[in-house]
Amino acid sequence: MLVTRILGLFLAAALVVPAVADEKPTNNSEQETKTSQHETKKSDRIAATRVLGASVYGSNKEDTVGSVNDIVMTKDGKVVYMIIGSGGVAGVGETNHAVPAKAVNMAWTGSDDDVELKLSIPMTAEDLENAPALSLDHCADLTVASFHERNSKYFKSTDAPQLKSEEMFLASSLNDLEVKGSGNEAVGQLDDIVFNHKMEACKAEYFILGSGGTLGVGEKYTAIPVNKVKITKTDDNQYTAMIDADKTVVGAAPKVTSDKYYAELDHEETRNNVDKAFAEAGNK
Repeated sequence: MLVTRILGLFLAAALVVPAVADEKPTNNSEQETKTSQHETKKSDRIAATRVLGASVYGSNKEDTVGSVNDIVMTKDGKVVYMIIGSGGVAGVGETNHAVPAKAVNMAWTGSDDDVELKLSIPMTAEDLENAPALSLDHCADLTVASFHERNSKYFKSTDAPQLKSEEMFLASSLNDLEVKGSGNEAVGQLDDIVFNHKMEACKAEYFILGSGGTLGVGEKYTAIPVNKVKITKTDDNQYTAMIDADKTVVGAAPKVTSDKYYAELDHEETRNNVDKAFAEAGNK
């Protein structure tokens, strides 16, 4: 679950240059193993649970300057800001800053089972503390022209947009959001978001629906394409989520596991099967 399983790490996967192939031929089994290992290291997919709560490193790569408290995305899933807290002790007395997503360097470090996501920004702790502070609830400052202008100028960002409240979604607000299916029947809850980070863009690709189990034990995870889930937001910042599918469809859809970034989604066959499972679900 986004918050309860948080304390993970976030945003983006380093592109890995393919190794020069050996001149000697390899059999199919060897080639498949190499491909699988390569995919694990170069994945462009990131889970929100790996981002929220993650430490952020500064210009001195050994020192942390803050931690990620939220992810701000547009209605179509594009990540535009990371809310990074600075100062305070154990989260108490922190000041939140809206750092444009493109200002955050994101890379997987390590390999295989030891891979971790590391975030950094090109500034010191003092630089971050001097950045414009968010003061309104639900990051509403991002909808105010004067704040947007000051924030963009401070971070030298020319393409981080001023947002409209109804089109601005916070990852933390989607945590455990109940999802209603056809017939207004509850089919599960939103446990995670999988982002696809390519080049300098990051966009939500799948919502992870949790269902079954007790208190998270035995829960099953289903990946649903973002454009198959209709999320609405009211004026008082309440969210609803709906999908044009019932429990039978959700139960029969491919299942994924939560370690790292739902690595099954790196396989084209899995993605195709997910698409087929929800082919009839309505679009946003």
